[in-house]
Amino acid sequence: MKHLLLLALSMMSFGVVRAQDGAKLEAEDAAYENCELVEGTQYSGGKALAMKESNGKITFKYNASEGGKFTVYVGYDCPKGWGAKVFDVSVNGNKSSIQTKADIAEEAEVGTFIMNAGENKIEITPSWTWYLIDYIRVASGSSSSVEFNIAAAPVDAKATEAAKKVYTFLYDNFGKKTISGMMTGDMTTANGDVTQHEDVQAVYKASGKYPALVGFDFLFATGRTEDEDWCKDYTNKGIGLAKDLYRRGGLPAFTWHWHDPSRVTDDFYSDKCTVKIADALNADGSWNTSSDLYKNMVKDIHTIADYFLQLQEAGAACIFRPLHEASGGWFWWGRNKDAAAFVKLYHLIFDEMVNVKGVHNVIWVWNAGVDDADWNPGDDYYDIVSADIYNAAFDYSSSYSTFDKLKSLTGGKKIIALSENGPIPDIEKEIEEEAVWSWWMPWYNSWDGKYVDQTSAEEWKKCMSDERVITLEDLAEGWGTYIDTAIKSLKTAETANQAIYDLQGRRLSEVPAKGIYIQAGKKYVIK
Repeated sequence: MKHLLLLALSMMSFGVVRAQDGAKLEAEDAAYENCELVEGTQYSGGKALAMKESNGKITFKYNASEGGKFTVYVGYDCPKGWGAKVFDVSVNGNKSSIQTKADIAEEAEVGTFIMNAGENKIEITPSWTWYLIDYIRVASGSSSSVEFNIAAAPVDAKATEAAKKVYTFLYDNFGKKTISGMMTGDMTTANGDVTQHEDVQAVYKASGKYPALVGFDFLFATGRTEDEDWCKDYTNKGIGLAKDLYRRGGLPAFTWHWHDPSRVTDDFYSDKCTVKIADALNADGSWNTSSDLYKNMVKDIHTIADYFLQLQEAGAACIFRPLHEASGGWFWWGRNKDAAAFVKLYHLIFDEMVNVKGVHNVIWVWNAGVDDADWNPGDDYYDIVSADIYNAAFDYSSSYSTFDKLKSLTGGKKIIALSENGPIPDIEKEIEEEAVWSWWMPWYNSWDGKYVDQTSAEEWKKCMSDERVITLEDLAEGWGTYIDTAIKSLKTAETANQAIYDLQGRRLSEVPAKGIYIQAGKKYVIK
């Protein structure tokens, strides 16, 4: 969006605000840059800051009497006609995002953050501009007390043995270890050996080890050009690499940038095509099964299903993240922020693949925003909830606030993964801040992505050599030898006070060499 208004840089003193727990800090009293000061009786203190420029920033300093967990709230205003937008809130470098509502002024919860005793810096920056920030409020304690209660089996009751092993592996390690990952882009270097792919090699050159999870994209599998040789070759190379990865003990993970199913364009961005899910629905919300769009959607879903069936026939299992980043609205499957239509389409994909085509080798992922309660496809339709977080280069934050919000969003019933990222989160921070993502996956380095380069070689080596980060080398024995250690009975008799548990409440046979465990109701961290 282009604007004619040029906002002046406002320079204010950068003093420390000393506030009591639950205190309100006015935006106009903070340090701010490239924001417009607006007056109005509707605002707390009679003033607010309008964020209309991409380089706007509001910086508060909060002095806490003691360290611990604090919940941060933001009072904002989206006047009529400005539309729903997004801004980021960072506390001591740990960021979370807020999706505003259109035509409303309200106080919204950002999330729970760990603060230090003494001075803490809270910054608000725009992800998508045009709204007003009125104030922030800081309250001691966490806003959520949700505990994990994750199912020990995948949602597909007919899951293949391979899929069960993959899910059990994810279940066993969640909360204790993070699986290293890497997304692939260009397929020029694909020769059937996943370790030689350009993007996988980028991780190896930086760290000396290979990622255990590798991402692939059905980017050219459907759409107007799907029958062209180059497009078919791209997809087939990805399938070949997925088979090789699984054979080596690794985890293939698939994304689908679904090209316009109306075939009017060959794009998937909302600003490049006009198709929307509602175009295939009747007035009562049911599918218009006679419409060309519905038929094309089903055709495309079956095309993807057939690729998964190739892997299933080869005895391989994989992870699938359909309709990603929907609530952002930038892809056609999220157009108009239509959550109800999204849920219907997610169900259609699941039902056509699982119940019609017989795909049972997939672990299902719902890619959610932290405020996406209306977008939840339902517990029976996904195994894992994930977020996409792109911190600034060399920012190795654990993003624990987003992790906690996803935990609350799903009632603690799902494994949590970082399905796209720039720099990798530091494993020490993941453990200390109790945000141990099931896996992380930097976006591709090829096609000038350069996302591997957003993490230093030193950090790559540190994390990939840590026993709490799973690499492909750790899985060299392959899936054929994987044992479900989570359900093995303990042979040693222990009293309730002596028993050791992980963060999910699963009994452990011994104190972990590194990580977090619970004994006699107390939490212990071993570094």
